[in-house]
Amino acid sequence: MSINWFFLIDKPIGITSFDVLRKLRKILNQKKMWHTWTLDPLATGALLVAVWNYTKLIPYFEKDIKEYVFQVALDGVTDSFDAETEVHYISEKQQSHFRDQLKIEDIDKILQERFSWEIEQVPPKYSAIKMGWRKALDMVRAGKEFEMKIRKVTIYEIEVLEFSYPYVTLRASVSAGTYIRSIAKDLWDIIWSGAYIKELRRTKIGSLDIWVSQGLENFDMTKTLNEEILFWKERFIELSDDIITKLNHGLTVRGDFDYEDNTDYFLRNKTWITNIITCEKPLLKPKKRIL
Repeated sequence: MSINWFFLIDKPIGITSFDVLRKLRKILNQKKMWHTWTLDPLATGALLVAVWNYTKLIPYFEKDIKEYVFQVALDGVTDSFDAETEVHYISEKQQSHFRDQLKIEDIDKILQERFSWEIEQVPPKYSAIKMGWRKALDMVRAGKEFEMKIRKVTIYEIEVLEFSYPYVTLRASVSAGTYIRSIAKDLWDIIWSGAYIKELRRTKIGSLDIWVSQGLENFDMTKTLNEEILFWKERFIELSDDIITKLNHGLTVRGDFDYEDNTDYFLRNKTWITNIITCEKPLLKPKKRIL
């Protein structure tokens, strides 16, 4: 039997986001599922997974703000901007200098002045970004030369949680498409101390906190996410089965409906979200069929 559910998974370190899907497919005996924004193998934390026809609703999360807690090491650099590739450490003399001179206030000032709201960043080459038809990561491993394009992203909030050289722990709320590893690289360019991501954890997707997630061990299929909480920005309605059937067939329904004009609604039966429709009085028009 097909199921239409959402789960928030706490991805462990050392596996890919696709590995999470592979494990869940076996647990749930469901083939069709996908996740929101990919987490690197060395990253942990919130990974939102949609099952079966609810995969059609994933685009509604793609622009959600993400929150991360991450540790930056300031004693070296890596090609991948994280610990996946070899660390090239700065000299003992340089480390001693930064240990004595670099203060938490200095880092906080840089973050507020240079990493606040809309910024430009260059994504890491060690990433899944497509360059034509190939992933940038695959091109790096094949020895290809190429340049990553600058993109504009937004950092809504960033703060220092802890600092003890060479490690600084930060928390940041960022727009979709922001690369935390690029923040480390840009911090290195400013301080000239070296910087790479030592630890990275996604703690929030939109309104979903990591505390409502579950791990793959002892996974509980009853711990699904409530749709009306998940889509708290959207308007939900229920209609009779005969109207749902017409909308399912792509038909417009005319009637005296007490809904807001020029507004989208999530239509559900007693169990699932079945459609996304729009009200253009006196009409209800199908916009996206889910089931």
